[in-house]
Amino acid sequence: MDPIVATCLSGLELGQPQRFGNLVVFPLFTSLDVGPKYVTLSEALGEGVLEVTELHESGSVPELKIANRGKRRVLLLDGEELVGAKQNRVLNTTILLKRGPRRSYR
Repeated sequence: MDPIVATCLSGLELGQPQRFGNLVVFPLFTSLDVGPKYVTLSEALGEGVLEVTELHESGSVPELKIANRGKRRVLLLDGEELVGAKQNRVLNTTILLKRGPRRSYR
């Protein structure tokens, strides 16, 4: 067996079955120290590492500039509201934002 797969499987623990009608789900838990390599929009805003501004001085509804100054990527989920700039916007797509300079999005 592949060593990476073996390590992952050795850290799994089967949880108690969860039942709903005819459906039974067994949760899997891990003892390995793993987690997402990103932060959420609210975490990034709370840490002060995300800057959302208008793309142009006059503003354009479907466009924004986003700068991620944090050390990790930021997950922006479809349906989240970006508050500020000239008006609030609701995302219509999910974006995993890289660390780095400003990027523009439509």
